[in-house]
Amino acid sequence: MKMTFIHENLGWHLGLLAVLVAISPVVSAQSSEEIDTPPPGPIVTDRPTHSASPVLVPPQTFQFEAGYNFSRNEDGMDSTDAQVLPNLLARYGINHAVEARLVISSLNIKRSADGKTTGFSDLTLGAKIALADESGARPQMALLVGVNLPVGHSDFTSEYVIPKILFLGTNSLSNRLGLTYNLGPSFVTEKSHGGSDTNIDLNYAVALSGSVGGGFSLFGEFFGAFAFGRSQLDRHGFQAGTTILLSPLFQIDFRAGIGQSDNENGWLVGAGLAFRVPH
Repeated sequence: MKMTFIHENLGWHLGLLAVLVAISPVVSAQSSEEIDTPPPGPIVTDRPTHSASPVLVPPQTFQFEAGYNFSRNEDGMDSTDAQVLPNLLARYGINHAVEARLVISSLNIKRSADGKTTGFSDLTLGAKIALADESGARPQMALLVGVNLPVGHSDFTSEYVIPKILFLGTNSLSNRLGLTYNLGPSFVTEKSHGGSDTNIDLNYAVALSGSVGGGFSLFGEFFGAFAFGRSQLDRHGFQAGTTILLSPLFQIDFRAGIGQSDNENGWLVGAGLAFRVPH
């Protein structure tokens, strides 16, 4: 019954993304004189970092980003292994100012001393909105807005709709080095004494990345969330990795990291790919 609900909702949201694509020529309102815009540069992705870039997907262009993640969390003598795939993010450029985003339900496989649990996670619908280009000390800026839809398996769902907003910024420190940072709240609703209680997580991420030539780039990133007004713990982590641009439209990535809260720590490894479908 739950799986049927997931797939029905997945189809509904894929349909919504298709509607966004269908109306994009109206939203973008491009005139015939604007056809001679310069060609887009190489693919810029939001994975594998937690910090999303303020760069949007080019207008009327699809971009897909996916990967595999393995993590182990240890709490005293107990440990839990988790695998997540495909972590699929579908992006579509509506115009030069807005892109539509859909995070598809991922398959989660969790193993612990209590056994194995498998199920799909929630869906997320959202948009990235450009605010300003980089100019001198002013960073390139954008807003990322989204809403988590609780359609996943009972062990992997938030149970409530969770809206989230992030400020995205990036500064070019040199021709090869860049600093990207995100900050913003998510509004988390949880069951409390027979009812529900809504609290705030303040999410953050800061990533330093640099090109080392030949399509290779390296990055290091601090990320996490401060939990306010509830029993949940603050979460903090660090990861590092590489992205490899195999062509202007195709990229692969590898990463590893560690995470920690007050009573739990763990590590993760992951790999993925991203590609753009040319317009």
